[in-house]
Amino acid sequence: MKQAAVAALMFAAISVGLSAAAPNDLPPAKHFNHADHASRGVAVDKCNDCHSIDGKGQVLVPAAQGHSPCLEAKCHASSFLAIGEKQKKADPVAFTKAAAFCLGCHDSVPWPWKKQEMKPLPSFQYELEYHVEMNHYEHTQKKVPSQGARLVDCRSCHVVNAKSFELVTGTPGHAQCALCHNAKDFPEFTMGLCGNCHSKPARSEYFQGSRPKSDVRACASEGMKLLKEKFAKEGRTKAKGEAPCFRHERVEHRFLDKASTQPLECSNCHTMIDDKKKWHTNQRYQSLKDLHTAVIINNNGSEDQHKACGKTSACHKADVDTVNGGHCNLCHAEKWAF
Repeated sequence: MKQAAVAALMFAAISVGLSAAAPNDLPPAKHFNHADHASRGVAVDKCNDCHSIDGKGQVLVPAAQGHSPCLEAKCHASSFLAIGEKQKKADPVAFTKAAAFCLGCHDSVPWPWKKQEMKPLPSFQYELEYHVEMNHYEHTQKKVPSQGARLVDCRSCHVVNAKSFELVTGTPGHAQCALCHNAKDFPEFTMGLCGNCHSKPARSEYFQGSRPKSDVRACASEGMKLLKEKFAKEGRTKAKGEAPCFRHERVEHRFLDKASTQPLECSNCHTMIDDKKKWHTNQRYQSLKDLHTAVIINNNGSEDQHKACGKTSACHKADVDTVNGGHCNLCHAEKWAF
């Protein structure tokens, strides 16, 4: 049976730095773990006991219910009562224990009692008990009735920071899913059906593999990391061992051109994402796992990427002009390195 995992997003097992207001002698935070709570009789598969959905279809963290899920379980009431200046002076041991408990949900100890210090963990990045799976290709073909029946575009979910051009932390996340998965557009699949997306095993177990057949590397990619490790083992110097890599975080790579406000969609370059005709033999681009393990840059003689980078936008027209030499080393790491 699929386990509901929205809570895993809110209470994940990560190492958290303490704020200046937190004691320096705190033990490591013991973060929420569904399996541990299940062994204690907590019905972790009943998502609605801890998580609720607001009027806009957004999944709320348990604290939005006034910490009631933890309090009503009658297990942690003393931990809530032990946080405060008076309690810290009267019983520092109890305070220290309670502060470690708070760090299971918050990125800093909420003391002194200030609302601005009560932020929950940026949980979408730390899902360790479950993974999220979906039919990615199917989503590129969907229409959204409330938005003029337009097709779903990449940037509706993959949100980009307007200044840094980096992907916004936590996206895609619940906020993006709720744009469509609401009672109006898709009543048969609303945000309350957690187990439809969240299931075991853990993300680290489920999403495995890299893209070894592509020598076009994104700078932060797993493939680039492996290439640098290879250079290090061979004793290459930094000057000779720095292979080229691609950065998405440039205005030219996020918009059609510098003067344009029209966003560049992922599928403009990764053409196989929403076009089955571009799928390789015996290779699917349907699920999220497919996208983690398959080559997402055509590196097999196809002109798709050359057209996207040079012939269409003309930014790299000279670089992809193989007839007149071009600059293959700009993108192809192995051609440069070996």
